Amino acid sequence: MVRNKNIFRYFLVFLVSNACFSLIPASAQNLNGKSQSIDTLFLGFWKLNVGKSSFDSNQKPKTGLVNWTKNGWVFAILTADDQLYADAVMIDKSCKLIGVPVDYSADIEVITPRHLRITIKQGSTVRRVGDIELLDENTTKTTHRVTPAGERPYTETTIWERE
Repeated sequence: MVRNKNIFRYFLVFLVSNACFSLIPASAQNLNGKSQSIDTLFLGFWKLNVGKSSFDSNQKPKTGLVNWTKNGWVFAILTADDQLYADAVMIDKSCKLIGVPVDYSADIEVITPRHLRITIKQGSTVRRVGDIELLDENTTKTTHRVTPAGERPYTETTIWERE
């Protein structure tokens, strides 16, 4: 597992360094048009606690890591069938997704500095709403409300712990 952890870490560092994250400020526009900063406690590496998380029965990953920077985050999971999935979110006045189909877009709202909401759309259809909450300095919780095309909607909750 240490080897996998290091591979994830190198992969996430590679994505961050190649996504030009250093160009984006650490704030986002909320729906009222006011800018709020994201709590700096989000920054750093976080590991998915699979045991404390709840997933749709066929969606449970083996492990996951998130690297939050002042300009966004990079996300990677190892699926149950040993496939690596990764994407990234760059935060500026809106939200830019990396590693997803081109017809997907995202909006981010800073509810409070410790609570973000990301809404992901495919065209004009909402596919995922994620509420990301910093529970304490070592724990985040994300509640995902997912509406896949042609499938039943589901909700999953993920718990992430600081590395």
